[in-house]
Amino acid sequence: MSSILRILLLIASLGTAFLICHKIRKSKVRQEDAAFWLVFAIILAILGIFPRVTYALCDLLGIMSPANLVYLVIIGLLLEKLLSLSIQISTMENKMEVMAAEIALRSENTEEQIKELDKEEKHE
Repeated sequence: MSSILRILLLIASLGTAFLICHKIRKSKVRQEDAAFWLVFAIILAILGIFPRVTYALCDLLGIMSPANLVYLVIIGLLLEKLLSLSIQISTMENKMEVMAAEIALRSENTEEQIKELDKEEKHE
Protein backbone atom coordinates (compact mmCIF):
# COMPACT_ATOMS: atom_id res chain seq x y z
CA MET A 1 0.00 0.00 0.00
CA SER A 2 1.40 3.38 -0.93
CA SER A 3 2.49 5.80 1.74
CA ILE A 4 0.18 8.45 0.27
CA LEU A 5 -2.84 6.19 0.78
CA ARG A 6 -1.71 5.43 4.33
CA ILE A 7 -1.36 9.14 5.09
CA LEU A 8 -4.77 9.87 3.58
CA LEU A 9 -6.32 7.11 5.68
CA LEU A 10 -4.78 8.55 8.83
CA ILE A 11 -5.91 12.07 7.96
CA ALA A 12 -9.42 10.82 7.20
CA SER A 13 -9.58 8.83 10.45
CA LEU A 14 -8.33 11.74 12.56
CA GLY A 15 -10.65 14.17 10.79
CA THR A 16 -13.64 11.89 11.27
CA ALA A 17 -12.82 11.29 14.94
CA PHE A 18 -12.29 15.01 15.59
CA LEU A 19 -15.52 15.99 13.83
CA ILE A 20 -17.58 13.37 15.66
CA CYS A 21 -16.11 14.32 19.04
CA HIS A 22 -16.91 17.96 18.29
CA LYS A 23 -20.50 17.06 17.33
CA ILE A 24 -20.87 14.93 20.47
CA ARG A 25 -19.80 17.88 22.65
CA LYS A 26 -22.35 20.09 20.90
CA SER A 27 -25.03 17.35 21.24
CA LYS A 28 -25.66 17.35 17.50
CA VAL A 29 -25.28 13.61 16.90
CA ARG A 30 -26.95 10.57 18.42
CA GLN A 31 -24.83 8.10 20.35
CA GLU A 32 -25.57 5.27 17.89
CA ASP A 33 -24.41 7.37 14.97
CA ALA A 34 -21.36 8.59 16.87
CA ALA A 35 -20.40 5.00 17.69
CA PHE A 36 -20.60 4.03 14.01
CA TRP A 37 -18.41 6.93 12.90
CA LEU A 38 -15.87 6.34 15.65
CA VAL A 39 -15.62 2.66 14.66
CA PHE A 40 -15.27 3.82 11.04
CA ALA A 41 -12.40 6.13 12.05
CA ILE A 42 -10.72 3.34 14.03
CA ILE A 43 -10.93 0.96 11.05
CA LEU A 44 -9.40 3.60 8.77
CA ALA A 45 -6.62 4.20 11.31
CA ILE A 46 -5.90 0.47 11.61
CA LEU A 47 -5.70 0.11 7.84
CA GLY A 48 -3.38 3.13 7.65
CA ILE A 49 -1.13 2.33 10.61
CA PHE A 50 -0.82 -1.42 10.12
CA PRO A 51 -0.49 -2.13 6.39
CA ARG A 52 0.37 -5.77 7.16
CA VAL A 53 -3.26 -6.24 8.27
CA THR A 54 -4.37 -5.02 4.86
CA TYR A 55 -1.93 -7.34 3.05
CA ALA A 56 -3.02 -10.31 5.18
CA LEU A 57 -6.69 -9.61 4.44
CA CYS A 58 -5.88 -9.27 0.73
CA ASP A 59 -4.22 -12.68 0.73
CA LEU A 60 -7.08 -14.20 2.71
CA LEU A 61 -9.80 -12.77 0.47
CA GLY A 62 -7.90 -13.07 -2.82
CA ILE A 63 -7.88 -9.35 -3.54
CA MET A 64 -5.03 -8.22 -5.76
CA SER A 65 -4.36 -4.75 -4.37
CA PRO A 66 -4.46 -3.45 -0.79
CA ALA A 67 -5.94 -0.20 -2.09
CA ASN A 68 -8.86 -2.17 -3.52
CA LEU A 69 -9.42 -3.75 -0.11
CA VAL A 70 -9.41 -0.33 1.55
CA TYR A 71 -11.98 0.96 -0.93
CA LEU A 72 -14.05 -2.20 -0.51
CA VAL A 73 -14.08 -1.81 3.27
CA ILE A 74 -15.03 1.87 3.05
CA ILE A 75 -17.78 1.20 0.50
CA GLY A 76 -19.12 -1.70 2.58
CA LEU A 77 -19.26 0.36 5.77
CA LEU A 78 -20.92 3.28 4.01
CA LEU A 79 -23.48 0.99 2.36
CA GLU A 80 -24.33 -0.45 5.78
CA LYS A 81 -24.83 3.08 7.12
CA LEU A 82 -26.94 3.99 4.10
CA LEU A 83 -29.15 0.95 4.66
CA SER A 84 -29.65 1.73 8.34
CA LEU A 85 -30.49 5.37 7.54
CA SER A 86 -32.94 4.24 4.87
CA ILE A 87 -34.67 2.00 7.40
CA GLN A 88 -34.83 4.86 9.91
CA ILE A 89 -36.32 7.20 7.31
CA SER A 90 -38.96 4.65 6.31
CA THR A 91 -39.92 4.12 9.94
CA MET A 92 -40.14 7.87 10.55
CA GLU A 93 -42.24 8.41 7.43
CA ASN A 94 -44.70 5.75 8.59
CA LYS A 95 -44.89 7.36 12.04
CA MET A 96 -45.44 10.79 10.47
CA GLU A 97 -48.33 9.47 8.36
CA VAL A 98 -49.99 8.01 11.45
CA MET A 99 -49.42 11.24 13.40
CA ALA A 100 -50.82 13.37 10.57
CA ALA A 101 -53.95 11.22 10.40
CA GLU A 102 -54.33 11.36 14.18
CA ILE A 103 -53.92 15.15 14.23
CA ALA A 104 -56.47 15.51 11.44
CA LEU A 105 -58.98 13.40 13.37
CA ARG A 106 -58.37 15.31 16.59
CA SER A 107 -58.72 18.70 14.91
CA GLU A 108 -61.95 17.53 13.24
CA ASN A 109 -63.33 16.40 16.60
CA THR A 110 -62.27 19.69 18.19
CA GLU A 111 -64.02 21.71 15.50
CA GLU A 112 -67.20 19.67 15.99
CA GLN A 113 -67.06 20.22 19.75
CA ILE A 114 -66.57 23.96 19.25
CA LYS A 115 -69.58 24.11 16.93
CA GLU A 116 -71.70 22.20 19.45
CA LEU A 117 -70.67 24.56 22.24
CA ASP A 118 -71.51 27.57 20.06
CA LYS A 119 -74.97 26.09 19.36
CA GLU A 120 -75.56 25.48 23.08
CA GLU A 121 -74.57 29.05 23.93
CA LYS A 122 -76.97 30.41 21.32
CA HIS A 123 -79.84 28.32 22.68
CA GLU A 124 -79.31 29.58 26.21
